[in-house]
Amino acid sequence: MEFEISTIREQAPQPAKAALFSSGRTRFRTKACVAMVPMTVTFTLGLWGIRRQNSMWGDESVTYQLAHRDLTQIWRTAQHVDLVHAFYYAIMHEIYGLAGGGLLTLRLPSVLAMSAAAAGVGLLGLRLAGPRAGLLAGLVFPLVPQIQQYTQESRSYAMVCALVTWATYALVACVVRHTRWRWTAYGSTMLLACLLHEFAVFALAAHGITLLVSGVPRPALRAWSVTVACIVVGLLPLAIRSSGESGQVSWIAWPDPVQFLGFLAMVTVGMSPDPPA
Repeated sequence: MEFEISTIREQAPQPAKAALFSSGRTRFRTKACVAMVPMTVTFTLGLWGIRRQNSMWGDESVTYQLAHRDLTQIWRTAQHVDLVHAFYYAIMHEIYGLAGGGLLTLRLPSVLAMSAAAAGVGLLGLRLAGPRAGLLAGLVFPLVPQIQQYTQESRSYAMVCALVTWATYALVACVVRHTRWRWTAYGSTMLLACLLHEFAVFALAAHGITLLVSGVPRPALRAWSVTVACIVVGLLPLAIRSSGESGQVSWIAWPDPVQFLGFLAMVTVGMSPDPPA
């Protein structure tokens, strides 16, 4: 009798442990599905017709030409023109050195970057609104026409999109669990995005407004402010040096009023409070 009771006591916790491990496996499968399905769809759509009948457009040809130069020539060119994209050209130069310099190599980094962005969108939706919302957001993402365009474009935009997406995911993780290494990951990712394209700095404003509207604790706001200060300091030399090249994009006109009003409408909806339950 004593043996039977002791045996029962030893075996009693095992179903609880099994349930815990099962729950962990379920969460892992959910995360894997929400990330991998959008990533696979985006990658497949990005490979479809990627060579475009062996043609490239103007800005892509600049990437092609500069990435085939050595790093010294890229830096020398950046002293006079296109400094804001010098980091991207250096990355593409190294990729060409590893994988050759054809059209597939020209556009494949953008396909991979946007696929990573789709996975990030899915996981961000999972964390904020649940698995269905995450999977739907990740699947809708590659169907947006602008996303399809930049997925196959040999410029820095796909990489910036991926970095900002994962930085946003890191920011949510920072708010949930306030640790130094998480803030370091967020700051490093955002700084890398800003170095690839300075306009990524506007994502910091979006992050700040989101934190204020969400009413996160003050320690999180202080940590975010310190992180942003470090990002700005890291970006400042590039911003100051490249400000003299603003004339290169002076031909770009402001968006038409309809697009601008649509943008304001989306901002207003995004900042509106949730309806009462």
